[in-house]
Amino acid sequence: MGQKRPLLYLPGGTKVLIATGLAATARLKAAHQQLKGVATALSTTPEEVVAAASDLLAKDEALKKQLKAATKALMAQQAAQVLASGQQVNEVHIESAGDISVLAPLVLKGASEETLLWAKLNGRLYFALISPAGQACDCLARLQALGEVQGGGSPKVVTGNTTLPLERVAETIN
Repeated sequence: MGQKRPLLYLPGGTKVLIATGLAATARLKAAHQQLKGVATALSTTPEEVVAAASDLLAKDEALKKQLKAATKALMAQQAAQVLASGQQVNEVHIESAGDISVLAPLVLKGASEETLLWAKLNGRLYFALISPAGQACDCLARLQALGEVQGGGSPKVVTGNTTLPLERVAETIN
């Protein structure tokens, strides 16, 4: 069985102990292997892992901000296309379910009549109902009465998803 020996004393009299023996050696070897694995993944040395991880996190944060700005610009471009089309029912292209929630308020700013935005993603129909007259929640309630519909929002914009066919969803804005 391993023994514990004092390594050093911290201010205030706290003892830091180190375990010795086979179990302690095995744990240290495993931890060292993990550190080497992280260092390899970060293309750095074990001594520079903390700095490399900090740099990676900073770059990740900057990339997330860039992606958010690019997504917003793309949604603004799509909103302009929807408004220019003059159609009540518009297919839009989204990468994630949240994109339609970014797009809908942008379309609302220029919409003069009820508008339906829709996209298929992962086998579901994602939609946004836009009503400058404030009837979007009423449309959503009619949709929810038809079947499996999830969603919510404000009187002017609701977003959601469903397994209902597009035709059934489009009927609710008329």
